[in-house]
Amino acid sequence: MAKQKKGKFEALNPKNELFDILAIDKNPPKWWQFVKENITPEGFYVDIRKNNSLNVYYNGGSLLKITLSQGKIKGKIHEYYLHGAGSKYVDYELNRLPEDAEEIKKRIATKYSNSSESGIKARLICDPKAKYIDSEFAYTKVIGMKKNKKGEDVTDYLTTRIDLTKLENGKIVFVELKRIEDGRLLTNEYENGKPEILSQMNAYHEFVNEHKQEIIDYYKTLFTIKRMLGVLPESLTEIENIDGYVLSDNVELYIEPYASLTPKRKKRIEAIKTILNKNNIVHNLCK
Repeated sequence: MAKQKKGKFEALNPKNELFDILAIDKNPPKWWQFVKENITPEGFYVDIRKNNSLNVYYNGGSLLKITLSQGKIKGKIHEYYLHGAGSKYVDYELNRLPEDAEEIKKRIATKYSNSSESGIKARLICDPKAKYIDSEFAYTKVIGMKKNKKGEDVTDYLTTRIDLTKLENGKIVFVELKRIEDGRLLTNEYENGKPEILSQMNAYHEFVNEHKQEIIDYYKTLFTIKRMLGVLPESLTEIENIDGYVLSDNVELYIEPYASLTPKRKKRIEAIKTILNKNNIVHNLCK
């Protein structure tokens, strides 16, 4: 198999043997049936990756990485989730998952609380009414050369990462997630400042316009695969395909609100809203 080039959308293939083995019209392995049974609110969710692999998530933590190698399905898990210590992903016997799942989930929860950005992302995705089809989208491209620590010339890459992707009103929509406390939403100048979020959202807008058709085609393929595997969000299961969908020009901003309000917090919210509205950024804060 040819090595996938960084960032290339076309590497995703619905006819890949991994997806064929796990398809709903086949007799998938018991561990995969267990994963699908646990795609529930506050449970697992599954994302497809450009290299024809799967990630199974719980509360925003990547519980499993699933690939196909030499005709066999391979699983990897972070050793901390498995043993409570360690810093790398290790091979994992997938048939153990039903037995190990509860302890693994407990360890993931110690790394990613419900109020963390990852925990919030998981809550949004697992909402039965949600229409999120992907998370942690990443696209890497070559931007030139640089010196490494040894002074050698090496390729320099730029990776664009976007938190969430949803399908809504005939559109594919990217969504950036921030907690209201995030310092990138505001400067000390409040509504008169130019916070980092503006340049971030502008970079996303440029990326969307540069790769529009590639992104549309990629998500058509991803939707086909998720439908074939039976892992679409409940709210999207009646859709046969997204052939008529277009990519939204707007990258939306979802801001997780404060749990409670004070006068100082209200002032911060109003300043953020002023900046976002002034710069025509679509967001979820009340207008």
